Amino acid sequence: MVGSLYSGISGIKTHQTGIDVTSNNIANVNTTGFRANSPEFKSLFSTHLNYVNSNSPVANDYNYGVTIGSNAINTNDGTYVNADGDFNVAYSGKGWFVVGLNKNGAFDITNPDYTGAQQNYFTRDGSFSLDGEGYLVNSSGYYMYGINLGKIAADGTLTGANNLEQDYDNLGGSVLEPIQIPKEMHYQPTLTTQVNLAVNLNRTQNAQGITALQDENGNFSMEKFLALDMNSLMDSSGKLIDAKNYKDITFSVEQNGETKNYTFTYGAEGENGFKTTGELITLIKERTGLDLALKLDSLGNPSDCSLYLSNNTMQEMTLSISGRLAQKLGLSTNNETLESAFQSQVETFTENTNYPNGAYVNYGGIIFQKNGEGQDAGNPIDNPESWTLVDSTKVANYKENSEYNEGDFIVYEGKIYQRSNEPITMVEDPETGELIAQNPAEDTIGWKEIGENSRGMITEYEAGTTYEENAMVTLNGILYQKTNGAGDTNPLEDASGWRILMTDSLDSTQLNVATYETNTEVYSDSGEKFILKSQYILLEQGDQTATPPINERWEVKSAIYDNTGKTMISENPVFSEISFNADGTPNAEPFEVAFQNGSIQVNLAQSDDGKFSSNFAYTDSALKSATQDGTSSGIMNDIVINEDGIILVNFTNGKVEPIGRIGIAAFVNDQGLSKVGGNLFKMNAMTINGETSVVSGPPLLAWEETGNASLKYGQVLDHMLETSNVDTGTALTDLIVYQRGYQMSAKSITTADQLMQEAIQLKRS
Repeated sequence: MVGSLYSGISGIKTHQTGIDVTSNNIANVNTTGFRANSPEFKSLFSTHLNYVNSNSPVANDYNYGVTIGSNAINTNDGTYVNADGDFNVAYSGKGWFVVGLNKNGAFDITNPDYTGAQQNYFTRDGSFSLDGEGYLVNSSGYYMYGINLGKIAADGTLTGANNLEQDYDNLGGSVLEPIQIPKEMHYQPTLTTQVNLAVNLNRTQNAQGITALQDENGNFSMEKFLALDMNSLMDSSGKLIDAKNYKDITFSVEQNGETKNYTFTYGAEGENGFKTTGELITLIKERTGLDLALKLDSLGNPSDCSLYLSNNTMQEMTLSISGRLAQKLGLSTNNETLESAFQSQVETFTENTNYPNGAYVNYGGIIFQKNGEGQDAGNPIDNPESWTLVDSTKVANYKENSEYNEGDFIVYEGKIYQRSNEPITMVEDPETGELIAQNPAEDTIGWKEIGENSRGMITEYEAGTTYEENAMVTLNGILYQKTNGAGDTNPLEDASGWRILMTDSLDSTQLNVATYETNTEVYSDSGEKFILKSQYILLEQGDQTATPPINERWEVKSAIYDNTGKTMISENPVFSEISFNADGTPNAEPFEVAFQNGSIQVNLAQSDDGKFSSNFAYTDSALKSATQDGTSSGIMNDIVINEDGIILVNFTNGKVEPIGRIGIAAFVNDQGLSKVGGNLFKMNAMTINGETSVVSGPPLLAWEETGNASLKYGQVLDHMLETSNVDTGTALTDLIVYQRGYQMSAKSITTADQLMQEAIQLKRS
């Protein structure tokens, strides 16, 4: 019976503890980060009933009383609610925030001190804020411990910026200390020394006139135009000429009833093949005598972006132009008569006339120039010492079995012959035995050799040469005549000394090239903004079917401009190239652009974020990514804390810099931590057999030590707080259960008391 009394008493005490613990849980149902306890009971004593059948296979033990076995911490996460505090955070997962009493202290997670008076504690309450000195503290004034990158100087200036690799190395450390954030933080400007770009260049877009082909002084570059791949040109509507597929252009030149055809083919081998504009212009000039050229103004810039086909020979011609490339260029024509401006300078030869030196005459369709002041007024044939044959394109080729009269001119095997007044020499045909006319080269009786067959061309202007009055020259495809006496002036610069002779011409479509432009902000060491402007021009479309394959090529002109992008600061632009292989991979050698007594290294192939330049024709030309290491000055705009607990400062210059991270420690056994009030927990040391160990196990580093130092066991939630993890439904149910247990334990005491009273009464009776 006494045992029943003691068992009842232990039941009352134990259930009272359960009621106390559960009541405390309910009381803290709204406490931030509170961890509920779950009391667990165990039996107090046990005894063996020796008088019961000892041979029974069933144990004959029973317990005396009950006591508290443990008061375990509930480690389940609470719910998460939004919070307004700038530094309110919650942590979802396994781990604890670290706080401490000493603002100058440090806590090494990998080598903690858990003996003696502890200076550091652990909590799930993330309601942090800044104290008067700018330290992050909790609601009780304990300092929040974390990784401090030490990048903030005493005056609030951010140092060691723009070095993420070093930052992440430090963020993976283990030594925690208080973090101080000043009210004002400044980002120092840094000089730009490197720019990395990734662009997409679409060869079918952004058509711009060929005036975009410029030299370092910003003037039109004839050299670049002549070296330009014909396949890279666009027409006036911005569509590609596509010379690779529309490759043929045929000139049919008719003079004296005889037509000569010349076909030129883009990309072909041999003497009639061409690839660049310069090669086509040269072929046309050499084969037909026609000039295909740009009209340039006094500054050497094209007056428009068309090519002009003109006849600067000494005789008129009838011209037809056909072929698919001619159609694309807009040069197709049929039986077009192109007069020669030179004809106005040629007189029909008149007998018994004295001609001045340099005069031109037409004698029998041949043009001669007077080369001396001789008194002889005879014709050029009879007086060759006084005349020079300059053009015989009007003379017909010799035809066998044709009848020629005295004085007729013909061309035979590259020479000019005139029919004499003697009979034609007849010879026997070795094959037929018939008599035939002997050819002009062998018949020196019937024919007289006059000279070499030649096409007279107006001379090209040469700087420094003295030209007589009325002399004619061509310059950039335009015909000029000297006026106001002899001189050596440039026709482009001396409008009074030269006049333009108007000639018939055909003009092509307005020629364009594919372009693109990027503008990248760069900064001086004082934070002043400038613009790095890069202008891209397609030079060659490329042909991967050629042997060897030809890559697509773009010229890039780069220079520094003021912050408006309108005024060039660089003394001279830097020209470079970017090309693309068959698989689209870019090739571009880094180059340097002078800037602020130094230089900026520019890489056009790849940006720092891993993006590559491309030449996709199915998407617009665009700047895919631009990275550079310079910055303007800035002030702190706001602070955010990411999911890894890293504290990031946003500056007004657009920069985001980490300054540290919130410290988080995890434990193998969270149940081994002890509550110390104020939502705080501490580590417990336990000595067994002379060896001291921590009940919870040593703290574990909650983040990776390498890479991006990411959290391993959970994530931080910015602007949120974790509520209590007390389950009120379970707590109220437990309270009722403990109450009933308490009542029943009390009843067992009264029952035992009544039985004892009965026993006493038996003795009395």
